[in-house]
Order: sequence, then C-alpha cells, then structure tokens
Amino acid sequence: MSTTSREEHSNTQNLAGYVYTIGDLADFFGITHRALRFYEDKGMLKPKRMGQKRLYSKKDRTKLRLILNGKQIGMTIREIQDFLESYELRDGNERQMREALTKIRSQRLLLKQRRESIEMSLAELERVEQIIAGMVDAGLSDD
Repeated sequence: MSTTSREEHSNTQNLAGYVYTIGDLADFFGITHRALRFYEDKGMLKPKRMGQKRLYSKKDRTKLRLILNGKQIGMTIREIQDFLESYELRDGNERQMREALTKIRSQRLLLKQRRESIEMSLAELERVEQIIAGMVDAGLSDD
C-alpha cells in the first residue's frame, strides 16, 4: 500500500462515526454555523476536521442538544460547560455526577420560582386589564 493510500485509510478510520456536517447540525437544530463555531471555541464541541470541513459525531449531536437545552432553561455557558464535563465523565466519577444532579435540581427550582413570579405578574395584569376594560365599557355606555 502506498504512503498516500495508508494516510487516506488512516483518515477514513479516524473519521468513523463522524457523520454530521456543520450544516447538518445547524439545519437540524435551527441555529447558525456561527453558533456551532462559538460552542467549538468554548471547547463544548470537538468536531473532527477533514480539510476545511468539520465533521460531528452522534455524541457531538447529543452534546449540542444538551447545550441548547441548558441555554433554553437559563444556564450560563460556564454552567453548561460544567454539566458537559459531568456528561463526559458519566462512566466514572460518582461525585461529579452528584454535583451535576445538584446543579440540575437547583436550576429546576430556580425556574419554578421564575414561573411562579411570572404567573403572579400575569394575574396582576389580568386584574388591571379587567379594571380598565370595565372603566372603558362604563365610559362608552355613557355616550
């Protein structure tokens, strides 16, 4: 086998399991290529490269889903990075998994508190809306 053939064979083996391009993931999750590159710059995703092309694995796709879920529930980039570190070590360190569980529970509690606050604000807005609507209706009926 020639040197070039060996290198191509080696590259192909190294890319086994890397099935998504940056465009594939961007389209699937409805995000920009720039967002993916940002997560890569932060060390949250580690695609393989084939020339200028980025190739992502199924594990990268799962990690991106975790990143976007974390972002959606209000986690900071640092918190998401910490969570991803725990995800990477899920086969081993029980202490880190417990820490991740504590963080998740804390974030869930924070979101529940925010929801309660939003529900109270909505109730107050509805009350004020009813008062003003009543005043408008009373004013209109005087005409």
